[in-house]
Amino acid sequence: MPIRIQNVRIAFPSLAVPQSLGDGEPAYQAKFIIEPNSPQAKQIAEAIQAAAEEQWKDKAKQILKVINEDKKSCYVTSEYRSKKTGEVYAGFEGKHYLSARNAKNQPTIVSKFGKPITDPREIESVIYSGCYVHAMLDIWAQDNKWGRRINCTLKGVMYAKDGDSFGGGGAPASVGDFADLATAEEDSLV
Repeated sequence: MPIRIQNVRIAFPSLAVPQSLGDGEPAYQAKFIIEPNSPQAKQIAEAIQAAAEEQWKDKAKQILKVINEDKKSCYVTSEYRSKKTGEVYAGFEGKHYLSARNAKNQPTIVSKFGKPITDPREIESVIYSGCYVHAMLDIWAQDNKWGRRINCTLKGVMYAKDGDSFGGGGAPASVGDFADLATAEEDSLV
């Protein structure tokens, strides 16, 4: 089920170079922070229901229940927590999240002016963890030898606006940040 979500915060983006999480194959990926009871939350839930009904027909409701209990859905209706510490990641407090990935194709990356961004360094500077984006996604039901899941393929991301950066990212230091530590050139001649 193709969907487009708008004005959501992105976290943990790997949009310029595929990244591997744990033992998984490298993929382009991101998490999208979803406000509970928002239009985006409703849109995602409807797409999941439609994908499940298409795949499992009249068994969709009971299969979705098991998928959610087993945490095998791309959309999680609780906070995103560190597996090591159990602490909620910054920005995910009281929020839901949608995990999207694409192992085959790099998603289309678009500036707020509608221009494609292809340079990896520019992608990483424009789309950062904490900014707001619009995203094109495809939610689908998996039922094969690897099990049953609800997956989300990442098709494209468009920068929308700045947001507070998560986890120490953001803009690099400026020369002025070191001004008080600089040695005068004439002192170095001695």
